[in-house]
Amino acid sequence: MFQTWYATHHAQAMAWLHDLHRHPEIGFEEHRSAGMVADVLRALGYEVHMGIGGTGVLGLLRGTAAADTPLRRIGIRAELDGLPMQEETGLSYSSQTPDRFHGCGHDGHTVTALTAATYLATHRDVFAGEVMFIFQPAEEVLRGARAMLDDGLFERFACDEIYALHNLPGLAPGHVAVPDGAALASADDIDITISGAGTHGSAPHTGADTVLAAASYMTLVQQAATRVTDARAATVLSFGKITGGTARNILPQSVRMEGTLRCAEASARMRICTLLRDTAQAIETVHGVRIALEITPIAPVAMNAPACQAAVLASAKRVVGADKVSARPKPLIPPYSAKTLEMAGVLLKAV
Repeated sequence: MFQTWYATHHAQAMAWLHDLHRHPEIGFEEHRSAGMVADVLRALGYEVHMGIGGTGVLGLLRGTAAADTPLRRIGIRAELDGLPMQEETGLSYSSQTPDRFHGCGHDGHTVTALTAATYLATHRDVFAGEVMFIFQPAEEVLRGARAMLDDGLFERFACDEIYALHNLPGLAPGHVAVPDGAALASADDIDITISGAGTHGSAPHTGADTVLAAASYMTLVQQAATRVTDARAATVLSFGKITGGTARNILPQSVRMEGTLRCAEASARMRICTLLRDTAQAIETVHGVRIALEITPIAPVAMNAPACQAAVLASAKRVVGADKVSARPKPLIPPYSAKTLEMAGVLLKAV
C-alpha cells in the first residue's frame, strides 16, 4: 500500500531533498530548515511546536483508528543540521551556502520523516494514539538532543517509544539494517594541557619537554588502549588537534591536545577513561610535567530497546524482504564519496 502511494509522492520528496541540500545550516542556526519543516507539517494538519531546544520542531498528529488497548505515543526523530565545510561533490543540487554542507545525510533523514508524516496525515485511520515527528537541531555538535530535553521535550510530549534512522554508506540500496544492542557509540570530548618549565631546544635538560611528553602520551595511550579493552568491542580514540610552541628551537611551557572517544560498550568507555587518567600520571612522573586532563561526557551508548528492534525488523522484512534485512550492520565509515552523498535519495526510493 505504501509503495503505491509513494510512487505519486516521490517527486515531492526529492524536491524537498534538493531544497534542503542546497540550503544547509549548522547547529542551532537551522532557522530556514525549521521553518520549511514547520510549514509542511502545518499544511498537513499537524499541531506544530517550534523553538524547542533553540531551533527544534515537533509535529503532533492523532490517529482516528479504533483501539481496544491503551493508546500509544510514538516518536519519530530526524536531524536538521549540516556540517561547517565546503561541498565539492558537483551534484546538480549542491550547497549554495559557502562552508555549509549536508555531508552526513541529515537532509535525507528530514525528508524521510516528512514523507512518513505526509503518509500518516492522509491515512489517520491506519493508527490509533499519537505520533510525534521530532526534528532535532545541532546533532553534529552533539548538543541538540540535550537542548531539547532540557527544554522539557518529553515533559510536554511524552513518548512511549521513539524511532530514528541513519543512512549507512556500504549498505546496498533497498536494504535495511537494525542493530542488535548498541546502535550508536558513546561520545566524550578529551581536553589535555601539558605544562612544564619552558627552555631552549639546545638544553632540554634545564626544563621540561612538553612536546615530547605530548607525543609520549598520545603514543602510550593508543598502544595501551588495544590491550585493555576487548578487541571485539568498537572503541575509537582520536586526537584531532595539538597546539603549542612559538619557535622551532624553543621548548614551550605548554602543549594542548584535543580529542574524542567513542565506544560501543559502556564497560570499554569506563576502561579507556581510566587509562587516560593513569597514563597522565605516568607521563607526569617520567617527563617531569603537569597534566590537566578533562573528559567531558557528551552522549552515552545508544542502545536499541529489544521490543522496538523486533518491531522494526518485522516491519522491514514485510516491506523489503527478509533477505534484505540485517540485525548486525557494519559501522558507518567515512570518507564519503559523491555517490555516497546520494544515499539519502536512495533511502527514499528504498522505503
